Amino acid sequence: MISQLKQDLQRTLSEISATKTDDSRYAHMKYPKIVSLMDFYVDQYQIEDFGHLMVMHTITKMGMELLTMSFMPDSITLPYLLIDAMEMKKKRCVFIEYYGCDHDGLVEEKMNQVYEHYKNLPDYNEKPNWYISERRPYSLIKSGEEEELIIMTRDSIRAYLSSIREAKYDPGYKEKLSAFRQRMIKEGNPSSKTLEMLLKKDGAIRFMEEAVMPLSK
Repeated sequence: MISQLKQDLQRTLSEISATKTDDSRYAHMKYPKIVSLMDFYVDQYQIEDFGHLMVMHTITKMGMELLTMSFMPDSITLPYLLIDAMEMKKKRCVFIEYYGCDHDGLVEEKMNQVYEHYKNLPDYNEKPNWYISERRPYSLIKSGEEEELIIMTRDSIRAYLSSIREAKYDPGYKEKLSAFRQRMIKEGNPSSKTLEMLLKKDGAIRFMEEAVMPLSK
């Protein structure tokens, strides 16, 4: 599933103005560094008229693979989109998480349409956490058949990126995005413990600010 999601993303990015950035600091990280049990491969992109995309592929020696895609709008009136996909043996799940950061006037129609199409797929039972209540109602937290999850993710990304042309620049949104990023750092997110183990606390904060959820000055 993960390899297909990566291929689909690359195909979608080739259809829009997305430029890969050269940031060797995070391109390949290992834990532990000598004999790694986990390898992290990070790609970053600037998307025209939108903002930043980070893609992190995590491969573990335990047989689990993770793919994280963080779409960070730079004051463009789209919700912040975080996608996490996981597969291990026969277990698969995909989280399509939209965060509006309490901002009015977001472009959401196409994401709502995708939600209506896939809302009846099996829900994935996740542990309670503070950020769950912050998600927009059209978020999709799903398990199920591999092909269904792949198509759901592909449709979600295409709906989101095709909404860029309808979005507007709103400088007031940047402050709310920054505040939400600070909550993700301070109150924790699904990757917090892993990133602190990998980069230590200060390094994990820099990674969140510079690679996962960056904002222009």
